[in-house]
Amino acid sequence: MLSQIIAAAFKSKGKRKMTKSDLTYILSFDFKWFSHSMSKKVVEEAIKNGLLTFDQGKLEPTFDLKKVEVSIDFKPDIRRIFKFSIFDELVDLISEKLEVSKPEVVAEINKMQERFSALLSAEVVALIYAKKVGFDVSPYIKRLWDEIF
Repeated sequence: MLSQIIAAAFKSKGKRKMTKSDLTYILSFDFKWFSHSMSKKVVEEAIKNGLLTFDQGKLEPTFDLKKVEVSIDFKPDIRRIFKFSIFDELVDLISEKLEVSKPEVVAEINKMQERFSALLSAEVVALIYAKKVGFDVSPYIKRLWDEIF
C-alpha cells in the first residue's frame, strides 16, 4: 500500500526525484488523500520503511516505479500504512464484521473484561471476543504475546 502511494505521487508528476514538501503537497492537496500533517507522517513512514531515500536534498524511491501498479480508483487505507495496536486492529475487524460502531465493540469488550474480574488485559479480551464472533485469531496470538510481554 505504501509503495503504491509513493508510486502514484511520483508517476503523477512524471518525476524520479522531488522535495519532501512537494511530495507532501501532492498527497494532501493534489490527491486529497490525507491532511497535510498526515501526509508528512506518511512520507516519514515511507522513509523509515526504506521506500524513499535522500539524494542531493530530494527524495527518490528505492524501488522501480514501473513495477508498481496503481489503479485509477486507488484510495489508500491509513490503517494499512501505520501499524496500530492489536487491540485497535481487532476492534476495527469486529466492528466491520458485526456492522456495529467501534465504541459498541469496545463497550462489549469492557463488559467481558469485567466478567473476568479485570484479570485479563483488554487486548486478550478483544482476542477472546474476536474468536467468539467467528474470527480465526491464530495470526494474532504471537503478535499479542510479543506486544504484552
